[in-house]
Amino acid sequence: MAIPFRYIAKIGAYLVKQHLLGVRRYPLVLMMEPLFRCNLACSGCGKIDYPDHILNKRLSVEDALRSVDECGAPVVVIAGGEPLLHKDLPQIVEGVVARRKFAIVCTNALLLAKKIDLFKPSPYFTWSIHLDGDKEMHDRAVC
Repeated sequence: MAIPFRYIAKIGAYLVKQHLLGVRRYPLVLMMEPLFRCNLACSGCGKIDYPDHILNKRLSVEDALRSVDECGAPVVVIAGGEPLLHKDLPQIVEGVVARRKFAIVCTNALLLAKKIDLFKPSPYFTWSIHLDGDKEMHDRAVC
């Protein structure tokens, strides 16, 4: 699939601006994990070994958007754990999009049918659904 022109233009303009300002190092992508909790128990993932008091922590909408503002990157990838377990994820995505930053939610899609209507379509919003190979390999990887 081709990369949308809007992505190319916006990120290209950001890169040119940083270059013209003489900035040597700058953020391009903010990788945000608003929670560790997941709805899978993948054998290769160490997150399932965290104690409940860690797994039950959630980044607030305010803290998430403050991170977006502080970082300044044009792309915000929201992963986890499973981000769709975060009850405030739609508001976080809405805030990222309102800042005209690209929000990409990485999910295993188990909750997608139940939650998709909570999200507003936008040219600044993308779903990234991860699969670990064909059905047999994927099911083995995610236990």
